[in-house]
Amino acid sequence: MSKSPSSKSNTFEPYEALLARVVAEKIKRWSDVEPEFIEATSAFDTEFVSGARLKGWYQSKAHYFNDLIVAVLSNAANKPMSTRQKKRSQLFDKLDIDVCYPDAAAPIVGAEVKILGTPPHPGNDNKARGAKSDLHKRIREVALTSIDFKVAHAEPTPIGSFQAWVDAAPPGYFTFWGIRISDDRDFNGVRTMLVNLRTYCNGVGAVFFEAVSPTEPTKYRVRRVSELDIDRNIREMAQRVA
Repeated sequence: MSKSPSSKSNTFEPYEALLARVVAEKIKRWSDVEPEFIEATSAFDTEFVSGARLKGWYQSKAHYFNDLIVAVLSNAANKPMSTRQKKRSQLFDKLDIDVCYPDAAAPIVGAEVKILGTPPHPGNDNKARGAKSDLHKRIREVALTSIDFKVAHAEPTPIGSFQAWVDAAPPGYFTFWGIRISDDRDFNGVRTMLVNLRTYCNGVGAVFFEAVSPTEPTKYRVRRVSELDIDRNIREMAQRVA
């Protein structure tokens, strides 16, 4: 008889341990924890593709990535960043903001955190799902949220240059991405779209990772993209509240 997927806790010890270390050691740079994040993500995805976990468990990876970014940001700014806040919107009743400072008062900065791309797994006919498959929707979400967030909180002002308005209008708005890429085509498409997203945000940072070989789809290595450096964007976001 085959075993059904586990319904045990959504926690994952390698991510928990990494998050605890970031907090305890007050780590301020993403690059100082990136190798451990990739290692933990490899272990997480390996467990997922085995079919031993429920589909909902996989969603906890996004929460861990968000919490790691928040922890590093909080250390870099020496201020406690808030997570998953509802803030005033121009278009809607409220906006869901993944990262925000300060908590109660008018926001100075906000950020969106996303993680995309899945390895081959039973729920997808043992095929990978490229990051680009879900990117258009996520890009639109981030771009619209950035504009709505600024319009709702900034003073009305004439807009001569849209890029100049985005750069100057408060609150600052940043976005951070974790991207599992399937192949070169996936990488090139995602890279281009994230670079272009900078038009709508004050900063865009991303970590790209890929399988070391087709026979090891959950053993990962990082592919560097200097123009989407996470450390630079953490530093710039932290400087706005430090």
